[in-house]
Amino acid sequence: MLNRQHLLGEHVELHVLVNTIINKKKGKSNIGWLNHPETKRYENHLGMLYDRHEQQIKEMTKRGYKHKSSLIPAEYITEKFTYSDEDTQQDITILASRQEIKCY
Repeated sequence: MLNRQHLLGEHVELHVLVNTIINKKKGKSNIGWLNHPETKRYENHLGMLYDRHEQQIKEMTKRGYKHKSSLIPAEYITEKFTYSDEDTQQDITILASRQEIKCY
């Protein structure tokens, strides 16, 4: 479960990722995010990002937030957002290093 800061931060990043991927397909680009690992990871899985956005909205609503930022409409193949155990461990390690906490 994400704390408030991480939930809202992930939500902002998701919007940036979707916008970057869609604009890249249109020949426009957001230079700073074009080669970001997450952009590369999801550029052929836009449906997963839309699914994750729905999950975020549900969590934000459950916490009492009012969601007002829709994603850009786009064509995509519906896919369930999945996060492997490997992805989870990598994120925990990164977060722990930022907090200077040892992670085993």
